[in-house]
Amino acid sequence: MNKFQEGLQQQRRLIEQLRCEAQITRFRVSQCIDDLQKYCDSHIEEDYLISGFSKPSENPFKEKGSCAIL
Repeated sequence: MNKFQEGLQQQRRLIEQLRCEAQITRFRVSQCIDDLQKYCDSHIEEDYLISGFSKPSENPFKEKGSCAIL
């Protein structure tokens, strides 16, 4: 009986999750791609992967020290 109740609880959680997911507003992929492309184009100046850093000292990912081989 305990296994039955555990299975029942698991099924109830699954149904609740599916109900939540069913209420999510869906968008067409083509619309999302256009929106994403517009966003990327409008923020291209702020993208350091494309424009780089104006000074090397501004790069937070720069290695702090050199490699030493012992």
